Amino acid sequence: MREFAHPAITALREAGEELRTHALLNIEERRLSEASVKVLRETGVMRLAQPARYGGLEADPRAFVEAMMVAGEYDGAAAWVLGVVGVHNWHIGLYADEVQAAVWGDDPDTWISSSYNYVGKATREDGGFRLTGRWSFSSGCQHCEWVFVGGFVFDDNGQPLEMRHFLLPRANYEIVDVWHVAGLSGSGSNDIVVTDAFVPDAYSMSWPDLRAHRCPGLEVNTAPLFKIPWGSMFLNAVTAPLVGMARGMLNEAVGLVKGRVSNYVPPGPPAGPFDAKAIWPAVSMYKLAEASSEIDAARVQMLDNLSDVWSYILEGEEVPLAVRARARRDQVVAARRSIEAADIIFSQAGGRGLSLRSPIQRLWRDAHAGSHHVVNGSEQALTGYGAYLMGEPLEDQLV
Repeated sequence: MREFAHPAITALREAGEELRTHALLNIEERRLSEASVKVLRETGVMRLAQPARYGGLEADPRAFVEAMMVAGEYDGAAAWVLGVVGVHNWHIGLYADEVQAAVWGDDPDTWISSSYNYVGKATREDGGFRLTGRWSFSSGCQHCEWVFVGGFVFDDNGQPLEMRHFLLPRANYEIVDVWHVAGLSGSGSNDIVVTDAFVPDAYSMSWPDLRAHRCPGLEVNTAPLFKIPWGSMFLNAVTAPLVGMARGMLNEAVGLVKGRVSNYVPPGPPAGPFDAKAIWPAVSMYKLAEASSEIDAARVQMLDNLSDVWSYILEGEEVPLAVRARARRDQVVAARRSIEAADIIFSQAGGRGLSLRSPIQRLWRDAHAGSHHVVNGSEQALTGYGAYLMGEPLEDQLV
């Protein structure tokens, strides 16, 4: 499958070496450097899923997925932030126009981070909610002016009523620097603390409404992009970067193996038609071929499933559960394939791959870190899909 065409992707590809150059600085700073942020802003890739009414590109969703994969070839942290921050522009598009104006009215390049885990505690009061909580893993938060967080709304007796998402401006939360990690160091995925903050009704949405796409933003954002099911947009945002990282490792490893093969002279005379001393460079070529197939399979399945989703949307039809379930199945398998490919490639990198300055080692650590995201876990998702194949109800809330 050819690389998906979009001017923002072309610009990102042209700026790829700059992303690669600044990857080590991101690790040192434990957040994206200003140089990396500038690339993501100026190429336009962060605005691929953003409403055109507020300066977005409102692109084909496959362009957003492709952009994450391309960024991942150069820097895992940049790709990760592109995915998990860039997708929030689509999420904001589902909110009332007053919310979109508050976020982008002064600056269409305003970013929003998140931590959707439902660990916050909220209570109802006139016109909104009173929210308190602490959330982990808010990637890119230092470069963002708003945050999405998840929480339960409790009644006066302390009983949980519903799960909701809450959107807060930078003045209403604290960022706590805790990001000392082995992989995705440059993503700056720190903690968010909210203490007794008021969140107006318009800045909150229930999880059931989001899943059912009962969203006020659809009244003003009528483009097909905003009719895509929640899972079809969000799940790819934490998997496509891994596919790109594995591809970046492959690109680096091919150069290493080429040099190794061209410089290799087996000692002694040939032992016969099959010379075990001369064949070992071919083992690396075999392994890289194997890894490249896994990477391509992950990419093609993700884009093909999204193409199916997109075709139903463009035709004005509801996306069938079978299509959404298959996309979820292949999303977690794509994450697994990316990690398996990364491990194969790393095993062929030799001593040079152990250097802390090696892109292979950096991308390997980043890919493994990204695979730990709960959405990339395959056991629960595949078990659910298997039950669905047997005719049982699909229990996966992310489909």
